[in-house]
Amino acid sequence: MHVPLLARLAPWLLFPLFVLAALALYYLTPPFPQPTDFHAYADARAVFGIPNFADVISNLAILVPAVAGLGLVMATPGGFGNVIERGFALLFFMALVATGLGSTWYHLAPDDARLIGDRLPIALAFTTLIAWLLAERTWLRPGAAAMLLPWIALGPASVLWWYFEGGDLRFYLLLYVFAFVVPPQLMTLPSPYSRRRAWWLAYVCFVFGMICDRLDHQIFGWLAGTVSGHTLKHVLMGLAIAQIVSMIERRRLRFR
Repeated sequence: MHVPLLARLAPWLLFPLFVLAALALYYLTPPFPQPTDFHAYADARAVFGIPNFADVISNLAILVPAVAGLGLVMATPGGFGNVIERGFALLFFMALVATGLGSTWYHLAPDDARLIGDRLPIALAFTTLIAWLLAERTWLRPGAAAMLLPWIALGPASVLWWYFEGGDLRFYLLLYVFAFVVPPQLMTLPSPYSRRRAWWLAYVCFVFGMICDRLDHQIFGWLAGTVSGHTLKHVLMGLAIAQIVSMIERRRLRFR
């Protein structure tokens, strides 16, 4: 499989590029605080005594496919090209399971102390997913794979910066920029597997999920108070995960 030079260099470039961008943000922009009304989600209805019921229970849409994906990766070690790729896939689904649990805990009583339990695994899932895509598309050597470890750590580090540095979101938002921009670039590279279209379907669900999240209150109003944008975000994220799980289960290795 021919891998373009830039793609082969990507594992070595991700970490320094993020650090350089973070330094530029730090010195050229002021801190970006979290909005004071961040925890005021549109749908605060309690059902069966559970506060914020829809945002709590919709985390099942994330948890169920995440657990299924973790079990699938653990049960089918031969379904991956090499141990590095499988290791990143395992870490990705572990982060998603933690995300579903952390988000459930957070939405029961939203505040910053609980939000860190939601954001830490989300950030880890972002960086690990990119590492997984790189491993799949570029057939990483051990040295390049090791260089991705500090990249993976940048996800949780951006959350810890927000939590311990006065609520400064600059680096966490920078991580989102990478999560939006980098995966499509990697998905254009040749894949040794079939069913690669599933990655694109998952990405589309992710993008629409983030749009719904931004329009949380507006969507709740448009739908006459039935479903909020944040609840739809959970559902769409679950659909994205389900696409990836289905892909792993059904894909075949086409070439090496």
